[in-house]
Amino acid sequence: MNAGGRHTDDRSRERDAFRRDPWDDGDDLDAAFGPDTASVRTRTGAERLRAGTLVLLGVAVVAAVLVLVLGVILSQVQHGVGGVFPQPDADGRRFATAAAALPGVATVDAPRTEKTSFAGYDVTAVVHAEPDLPAADRRALVTAVSTASADSSGSGVRIWVTLDLGTVQVGVSDSPETSQRRLALADRLDAIGGVDAVTCGFADDSGARSDDAGAQRAVVTTHGEGAGFAAVAAAAEALGADVFPGVQVQTRRP
Repeated sequence: MNAGGRHTDDRSRERDAFRRDPWDDGDDLDAAFGPDTASVRTRTGAERLRAGTLVLLGVAVVAAVLVLVLGVILSQVQHGVGGVFPQPDADGRRFATAAAALPGVATVDAPRTEKTSFAGYDVTAVVHAEPDLPAADRRALVTAVSTASADSSGSGVRIWVTLDLGTVQVGVSDSPETSQRRLALADRLDAIGGVDAVTCGFADDSGARSDDAGAQRAVVTTHGEGAGFAAVAAAAEALGADVFPGVQVQTRRP
């Protein structure tokens, strides 16, 4: 083929390129490598619907799993997982067992659990001492019950005890020192003439128990009337300020 013929073929190919429809289904891959390498075909409506349905199902399954996991975590926080989260019922049973074995203890009432915060609990219990314990044995028992309270209190749990000593009832916490001060005040109040019974415990019976001085309350019961009642009340107030400054002292009739 001569030079003129070659130039004519080149111009023909150029004109064909310009005339080619840019939206033609066949693409350059078709021309270069054959029809099997053409662009991926468009999916049908049914195929798109099936794919969308599978995606939605996958999202729903993941969401359900997340809800289940969160529920388990919250349940564990509420009811306790060994050693990490609160176990108030188990701590209460452990205290009751330990207290019942102490010298001078007659019986222990079943502990009660009270939720005080998201992961905080108070466990309250009543320990009944044997009657007519000597003073030294009473002091030893208060310390022993306080130690049992501290040893049995787990994460997020505090155990508060009412120690029943007959006409005297004393609040016992996990602080032996503060518990002994309550006993000392209760014994001195009980020694006032005309006093029938004394309770020296916590000012707030629900949710805000504390060993702070202002959070203590002593209740003196007397049959006295008129001037006799006033004398008992004045003596009780004076003793409270002397033995346990900040304690709230209340005098009442039976």
